[in-house]
Amino acid sequence: MTTNPGSSPALAERHLRLAGTRNLRDVGGYPAGDGRRTRWRTLLRTDALDQLPAASQEALHDLGVRQVIDVRWGHEVEARPSVFRGSDRVLYRNLPLMPDEAVPEGIAATYRHMYDTRSASLAAIARALVEPDGLPAVIGCAAGVDRTGVTVGLLLSAVGVPADIVAGDYALSVETFAGDGFDSGLDDWRGGPVTLDCRPEYMLEALDHLDRVHGGAPALLERAGFGAKDLERLRELLTEPDPERAAT
Repeated sequence: MTTNPGSSPALAERHLRLAGTRNLRDVGGYPAGDGRRTRWRTLLRTDALDQLPAASQEALHDLGVRQVIDVRWGHEVEARPSVFRGSDRVLYRNLPLMPDEAVPEGIAATYRHMYDTRSASLAAIARALVEPDGLPAVIGCAAGVDRTGVTVGLLLSAVGVPADIVAGDYALSVETFAGDGFDSGLDDWRGGPVTLDCRPEYMLEALDHLDRVHGGAPALLERAGFGAKDLERLRELLTEPDPERAAT
């Protein structure tokens, strides 16, 4: 596992190849406006953490992870509980992004639906991050693609990451699932090559909808009770001055 990445947003620098995961990634190093960038080793996105061996758990502890936010549905959590549920070293929260119910057909439509109907859930996730010891944090679902993508997409947008960068980060899941599993040790569908329909345009459509219909990520969060001071704190925690910008 790479523990001292450079500023490149390439997959090699941000994919944490830990046994028991397939899609664990760092969202650091992205431009966030006003000469800032997202902090490395502060917010991670992942697939389910139900099969992490002790060595992988220790690696996350070594990275300083203080919170795991699981956005899977209740029945998923009960069937395959996170290894961090009940941990005395990491705060584990199950904050389902949406109920296990019928959603619109089509991936982009499903993402738009989440932004339209789950602002309270998204604000609860953001609020958890700005609590004392809320970061570094890992946010994940079953594959780390859809529900995680919508959540991380909103958070990155809220702190100023451009939509095309957010969409590019979302689409990296295609690459992480395309290989042979790098001896991940997973005993479910994630163990071998997986073909995902995870195109950047899906996220771009969702983010465009977020802007046009909801006034953008900050406005959606504010209407759900995550105010301007909360957003300022989130931006302070998730971003830092970009040394490359400062050098120029």
